[in-house]
Amino acid sequence: MSRPLPRNLPLQLASLLPVVAGLCFLGTNQLYLFDWDELNFAEVSREMSRSGNFLAPQINYAPFHEKPPLFFWMQAFCTKIFGASPRGARFPNLIAGVITIILLARWGRRARPKGSESWPWLLGGSLLPLLYFQSGIIDPWYNLFILLGLWPSHRGQPSGWRAICQGGLFLGLAVLTKGPVALLIAALLWSVLLVSQPQDRPRRLLAYGAAGLLALLPMAIWVGLVWQQDGGVFAREFITYQWRLFLREDAGHGGFPGYHVIVLLLGCFPAAWLALPALFRRQVFASATDRGMRALFWIVLILFSIVNTKIVHYSSLCYFPLAWFAARALGEGILIKGWRRAVATGLLGTWLLYTIIAIAVPTLGQTVPQWIHFVEDAELVSRLELNVEWPWYTFLPAIVGVAGIVAWWVLGRRAGPNTAAARSRLLGTRGSALLFLTPLLLLTSLYTIVPRVQTYSQGAPTQFFRQLAGRDVYVGTAYYKSYAHYYFAELPPDRYAEGCQERQCRFHEKITKPLFFASPLRVTEQVLREVPDAILLRSEGGFSFYVREP
Repeated sequence: MSRPLPRNLPLQLASLLPVVAGLCFLGTNQLYLFDWDELNFAEVSREMSRSGNFLAPQINYAPFHEKPPLFFWMQAFCTKIFGASPRGARFPNLIAGVITIILLARWGRRARPKGSESWPWLLGGSLLPLLYFQSGIIDPWYNLFILLGLWPSHRGQPSGWRAICQGGLFLGLAVLTKGPVALLIAALLWSVLLVSQPQDRPRRLLAYGAAGLLALLPMAIWVGLVWQQDGGVFAREFITYQWRLFLREDAGHGGFPGYHVIVLLLGCFPAAWLALPALFRRQVFASATDRGMRALFWIVLILFSIVNTKIVHYSSLCYFPLAWFAARALGEGILIKGWRRAVATGLLGTWLLYTIIAIAVPTLGQTVPQWIHFVEDAELVSRLELNVEWPWYTFLPAIVGVAGIVAWWVLGRRAGPNTAAARSRLLGTRGSALLFLTPLLLLTSLYTIVPRVQTYSQGAPTQFFRQLAGRDVYVGTAYYKSYAHYYFAELPPDRYAEGCQERQCRFHEKITKPLFFASPLRVTEQVLREVPDAILLRSEGGFSFYVREP
């Protein structure tokens, strides 16, 4: 039987409102979309809306074979409401965040293990999960669909028709959101559960197989419709890209084998550190959901440590089991020999690191004129010479960081007797304090520090291409990959119906419209040699900007 609803449930749900308001009005529209992923996906959605082609994703109105269309449909719908803006691109994930927190709260209340009711707060209070819920990337919806599809397996009830339909439907939506890796993760998890839990194995095997076949249906329908358009070209290129992504680094996204371990410990803070005692104690934390979550964590971590392409959000599905085990550890009490010191060191060390960064970045920003002459990289100097103001309130994240250190010290002074039980309670209290302060650290950083850092990194090309919006021109980049020129110039489909679209033509052959393009500052002379009729307009912010006249 499920647990009765707690009396303070309305208060808990009401506590979501300030978080949602903060995400909507501070996070979602405060920053330009980031190059690459946010701008990439937002441009696909913008072109869907402008061209009316909702079947085959496009970039520069040419086929974009890397992703299926479901997330782009969500973004295109929000773009219709909010316009082609950061809020329009990021609003789908805000909805995903609210749905995720509500679902985890519901599941946590119904689960039997102690501490599970805190699961949503451990996820929503950790750094990267909270950040992703106000981003424009695919992963929040992708991860939510996978969790919905696998939840019957985690609960040890995979064989009923309702569980089969739920698993198949939501895994199918996950495949239609980002690709077939969702089915690979599900197959690996089901294989582990079949091996580790022999009871009722034949029936469960049939249930898993039925759910897997059902999960292929949404993708099959989409592929069939796209196939009718182009005879299978898009589908073949899509499969080829997925395979290439697994075998080798894509677009420079490489890393060492332990890359995702570091990402999770630093990024899923503080849940990742709090989860360690429960994650590694299989005998103590051994409920059906514990076993499923533990298997999911290791499958995702090992799989994406093997994959040659290393991107931060590839391991983001691990956030669910980490938050689960953090809630379990706090619920049971972190009274486990050998783990208190490691957890305490990790929590305090990571918080100190973030505090140092929060102090150092605005301090360096305010003192740029005093130390910039020591920098030898001309491109970096050009970025730092941008007129970026760093007022006093950019130190708000640093104040939050110092408050966390003070809270850690004060709680330690009031700890009471030096017993194992008291030390465990103290560690849980300190972890809860950092869990409360982490969202505040993130939101103040998004409002104060991150926009200024973003100005250094992509402010100059963003402004350059925004000035071209609505003009009858071509746009491009040289010697760096970007989606900013497509998105900010807002070129319509009919601009590409005629004229010179191939890169060779636009840069080296006769053109009928001006070509405005950008390059990194370090290759300016090389660009002018290779495109001799290009006119250098200006160099700033680490980039050079050109025009090639008809």
